[in-house]
Amino acid sequence: MKEILYRFEEFRQRVDTAKPIHHAAKRKTKDGFFYTLIFRLYGIDKSNGHIIIFEAQAKSTIADFERHPSEYKRFVEKYAKPLGSTEGAWMR
Repeated sequence: MKEILYRFEEFRQRVDTAKPIHHAAKRKTKDGFFYTLIFRLYGIDKSNGHIIIFEAQAKSTIADFERHPSEYKRFVEKYAKPLGSTEGAWMR
């Protein structure tokens, strides 16, 4: 079972930090003009062993498309580094 969480504190309380935590991001487009950067942290729930995912998003337009790498770095600093997460692929 997988569960997606949108509150970081809930993810932080539930994730088993003794097991690896992984992060990755991808871009999603809508109508070729609007973009969403989707950042995810993957971990194991310490109470039941299921996969839990924390998701954060940054929405932008094509004009702000080049901002995504810096937005990704901000997400890594804010969410991934405090948990010792390992880096995954940057998916375009």
